Amino acid sequence: MSFQITKVEARIANYSLHQDRVIITSLGIHDRSRYLIITLTDELENQGFGEAATVMIWSGEAAETGLWIVQNRIAPLLTGSHYDHPSEILTILDRALQGNPFLKASIDIAAWDLWARRQEKPVSALIGDREPVESVPTRFSIGAYSVEDTVRLAVESWEAGIRTLKIKTGVPGLDDVARLKAVRERLGEEPILTIDANGAYQTEDQAVAAIEALLPFNLALVEQPTPRDRIGMMARVKQRVDVPILADESIFTPGELAEALDCDAMDLLSLYPGKNGGFTNSLKMAQTAQNAGKYCVIGSNMETDLGQAAMVCLAASLTAFPVEEYASDLMTGLIYTATSTSPAVELKNGRLVTPLGTGFGVEPLHD
Repeated sequence: MSFQITKVEARIANYSLHQDRVIITSLGIHDRSRYLIITLTDELENQGFGEAATVMIWSGEAAETGLWIVQNRIAPLLTGSHYDHPSEILTILDRALQGNPFLKASIDIAAWDLWARRQEKPVSALIGDREPVESVPTRFSIGAYSVEDTVRLAVESWEAGIRTLKIKTGVPGLDDVARLKAVRERLGEEPILTIDANGAYQTEDQAVAAIEALLPFNLALVEQPTPRDRIGMMARVKQRVDVPILADESIFTPGELAEALDCDAMDLLSLYPGKNGGFTNSLKMAQTAQNAGKYCVIGSNMETDLGQAAMVCLAASLTAFPVEEYASDLMTGLIYTATSTSPAVELKNGRLVTPLGTGFGVEPLHD
């Protein structure tokens, strides 16, 4: 179904986090979210929406630079043209703009949202290889806090129905063994524990030693133990430890996924549209990983409900995501003080409810 883009709009939005739950990692502290909201309008006045989770310590992007790029480069490039499929827009963006994956993703997501709304269908009906599941289990990321605060957040998450806890590790000055030991002592063996070093371990031996020290606490998986630009190192670590490796920062693009598969660097792949530079790329990469015998989970850059709507659509609609076996990072409901969308994306008993309705099922609230 062909459509014409008649207007490309962008605005900056600020979102408040619960300050006792901000994410502290080896990369830094995420205690504020200043994101870019994209609206695409077609010739029939249909609209599609996207969110760029611009975080400089993660992708180097800022909302202010994204706003300038949209207004001065992207809007003139896209406006007035006709498209047969949302992926055509991402192709144009990739030719015109290097990097900026979260900005590109916000526009690509808005295009998918618009295209589905024109057809009066949910995006899941256009991409799915199964009937969308009604809800997707989430895991909660516990930042690199003290032993006491790590236990506090673990208990709060458990009482909210979260059954998989992701504990950030690798920050100098914190005793990760003591932190995980305290969580096990407080909550027992029932919680599923995973760790995420965000690339903190700088050598193969350091990564292996850190992982092996935490294996007594029954880890379900280890996420990104090695620096993002050392895929080969992660492959060697994978061969030396007896726990599944989940690749995140090392794999932004389809090309990086191909390289990781070539050297068997991971057991599982963390996917989400912002990191992958588009919903279109996430679809392709999920299929590539599944064809290679690797499963996927949804990662996160602290997207609000607007960003999460597209993320949960992927996990709910595709068999590449075994959601009951591996929980995804869909924890907005526990991090932000208020929703960013109408309707809100509901977090219920530790599971994110898949939005209903056309497109991705939500629209952004206005300031």
